[in-house]
Amino acid sequence: MRASCFLPLLLAAPMVFAGKYNTVIEIGMKAPSFANLEGVDGQKRSLSDFKEDVVVLVFLANHCPWVKGGDKDLVQVVTEFKGQSVRVVGLGVNLRPDDLPPAMKKHAARVGYNFQYLHDPSQEVGRKYGATRTPEFFVLDKQRRIVYTGLLHNSPAQMRRDGSVQYTNGQPVQHYVRDAVRAVLAGKPAPVAETRAQGCTVEYAR
Repeated sequence: MRASCFLPLLLAAPMVFAGKYNTVIEIGMKAPSFANLEGVDGQKRSLSDFKEDVVVLVFLANHCPWVKGGDKDLVQVVTEFKGQSVRVVGLGVNLRPDDLPPAMKKHAARVGYNFQYLHDPSQEVGRKYGATRTPEFFVLDKQRRIVYTGLLHNSPAQMRRDGSVQYTNGQPVQHYVRDAVRAVLAGKPAPVAETRAQGCTVEYAR
């Protein structure tokens, strides 16, 4: 009798899932929204403002050598999809001075960022996405479901003190974000849905 009474409780219990490497989100879930985040251009934007078939969100931090090492490859990806229904949006959530909007604006201009770069002083967007590293990528489809999260490609790059860039695994051969975007545009699932992000730790306030 106890078993028969207990079973419905098990069936009624809410199911909680998380990704393989992300403890907050899972592939296929609706992407958390955000609103009125100010960009380096002084304009405020929300996720709903972007109407493209694919949105790529990437959490960044100006001070991070892994972000600096990957800047060139990120800009190249944006250029590759120019003219297609793809939007790339950078998000900063750190509160240290060298990651705040004035520094973001200078970094974006110096590197040649060709995408929106927004800052969230509440840090809630990062928490909702379970972002723990910079850079960390999230690819969203037309319905704004998460189809990929993790690395840009299989060889994260780090900028050294002398300004040179070193790939951890040689020249990249698996381009996870690019392949995910192409798959979504073709109406197919991402070839690889999740990888473990590598980079600097996101600095959440306690």
